Amino acid sequence: MALFENTFPPYVPFGSRMLSLRMPRQTGTDVTLLQATYNVMLKTMNPPQGPMGSRIALDGVFGPATKQAVINIQSYFGLEVDGVAGPQTYFVFGQGVAGNTTYGGPVYGSRELSRGDQGGDVTILQNRLNCFRYSTLLKSPADGVFGPNTARAVLAFKHDSEQNGDRGFPDNPIAGFGFYDATWLYTFAGGRAIWGPPNHTQRNGFDVVFIQVFLKNQGLYSGHIDGYYGSLTHSAVRQFQTAEGITADGIVGPVTFYHIGLDNRQNAPSPIAVSWPPPIPSI
Repeated sequence: MALFENTFPPYVPFGSRMLSLRMPRQTGTDVTLLQATYNVMLKTMNPPQGPMGSRIALDGVFGPATKQAVINIQSYFGLEVDGVAGPQTYFVFGQGVAGNTTYGGPVYGSRELSRGDQGGDVTILQNRLNCFRYSTLLKSPADGVFGPNTARAVLAFKHDSEQNGDRGFPDNPIAGFGFYDATWLYTFAGGRAIWGPPNHTQRNGFDVVFIQVFLKNQGLYSGHIDGYYGSLTHSAVRQFQTAEGITADGIVGPVTFYHIGLDNRQNAPSPIAVSWPPPIPSI
């Protein structure tokens, strides 16, 4: 286990259970990841109507403040507001479970991955790494096959995570549980294709925030960092795709994720910086 799992035990795969306010309180890494991502997004986003809520303490316990954070997320993204983190709420985090499982499954983070494995979870793993400098190691868009290039990228990501202070990863090219927590904490896109109008029902979420920050850094997006895949985001994605010489359809999928990484040759967790340990806000 890496430092994150030792700090906020027990390890629970993100999205693997419904989270709600109950007794005894639910605890674990999945709760902390929800709390940490919520805080990072509040710091990063600048929606015109103002922030979706207030930051909360990172304690790995699903208490009243965490329930309120889930309510804030659900209200902001137009979901059913019940304060329960279920499949629809996880989907705005870019984590597909149940009916939202993307790229054909298995669910990302539900099994250990190593050389020779294949599946939708491998595709998501590759997408997430392809958004950063690891694209130069993967050398192609995600194909769902865990080959030698994926192994090199996984090991490089572990080393970068340790440089960021999250120590204790096994020094091997295996995507295990600590690795998954690091990808959920340091990468925010790749778990699903992202799209919007005019040809699709709009997909909004925290992965859209990552795309908007990237596009703004590229000088292609001038709108708010709001997590809504609207017309301005769609236009900026198409401009990026055109400049990269790929199909300009406004859909952010494996090919576009790969080209994002070719232009974002930074270690995760850039461009949305996440320090370790994540700062605990005063509340």
